[in-house]
Amino acid sequence: MKCNEQMKTVRKAPTDKKKLLPRNPPTLATTRAWIEAVNSLGKLPRASSAKTLKGVERVKAVFRTNKRSVTELWEVYTQKRDELSRKLLNNKEYTVSYLLGFHLANIARANDLLTRSNKRHLWNKLCATNPVRLYDIGCGTGAMSAAYLQHAKATSVFLYDSSRTLLDAAELIHDKLKTKNIKSTRSEIENLNLSWFQDNNPETIHVYMLGYVWNELSRNNPAKRRLMDILVSHIKRDERALIFLTEPALEHTSRAAMELRDVFCSVGFKALYPCPSSGSCPMLERPKDWCYSEGLWDQPDIAAWIDEKLELDRRRHAATMFAFASPKLGLESDAKHVVVGRPVKESGLERYKGHFDYLVCTGDEIKKYEPTSPKDSIKRGEIFKPLPSPQK
Repeated sequence: MKCNEQMKTVRKAPTDKKKLLPRNPPTLATTRAWIEAVNSLGKLPRASSAKTLKGVERVKAVFRTNKRSVTELWEVYTQKRDELSRKLLNNKEYTVSYLLGFHLANIARANDLLTRSNKRHLWNKLCATNPVRLYDIGCGTGAMSAAYLQHAKATSVFLYDSSRTLLDAAELIHDKLKTKNIKSTRSEIENLNLSWFQDNNPETIHVYMLGYVWNELSRNNPAKRRLMDILVSHIKRDERALIFLTEPALEHTSRAAMELRDVFCSVGFKALYPCPSSGSCPMLERPKDWCYSEGLWDQPDIAAWIDEKLELDRRRHAATMFAFASPKLGLESDAKHVVVGRPVKESGLERYKGHFDYLVCTGDEIKKYEPTSPKDSIKRGEIFKPLPSPQK
């Protein structure tokens, strides 16, 4: 539902001013839907001469009008998450600002999670031949469910959020994407009804998108219990279920997600990404480490333009991400060795120029390896191969 932290650095303006959308076909529809949603919801001053603008130019005008609130949201989500208030999330101005500042970046991170987990386990083939109920809990502007629909089909889509204005934005996004059989419900997580997540068809696959939700429930035990009750019910009924979870790549939020990962595995879920096994997380035994994934994003030019105005560079992004499957799906952890860290060898040296080691999770332990081609490094969350001898 929320954003992730990123590097703050000034970036150069895009070199190709005519390029609107990235070359990656799956992102075309979602970017166009985002442009239309921003222009539909974004308001301009009455005296604005930009009222007749359309498409990307109008998005730029809406951004200029909302730049202050985009910046304020950025500070709240990256530095002052404890100050997040219901008023903030039920404010139309901030909903537009959230769309402008975070929606596309959230889709990019979710795309990495879905692409990498599917490459290892091909869960989308199961979704292609069975009924799928897609639940986006704490949906925000619908980025997680929009990302899922780029990778697999859903028979029906259910959006849940406590904010009416965010739900309206998510509905608009999915309307622009022409999503079928969609239902939205305004509800606190602790008030979700267990019967909403059941289906009489034993072949149904229940798919959960949990985007930046768990960290916001840190002080809400009733909501955490209700969410766990919903998810564990599929294990108890021996049903098919997939869970995709993203959290900010911050130490405290990441380690909380890692602990949640161990709980999921302890009740029977199989860890599909990034974990090599479904045993206890060996990284939790290292108090100063936390697990997150990295990716590179081929940004649409309008997203790069917004980053430039915010003095950000989000082409390289990070998030703590996990994927799980219930035993009924027949998917198992694949024992692939995965990069979970790249500590620098000496303080002050630049990691991306080769002055680092790899921390690799084998499932049972964390091992350290020297890079064989440091200038072309393997990103966190990616499979580490071939395996040379570890450092002594």
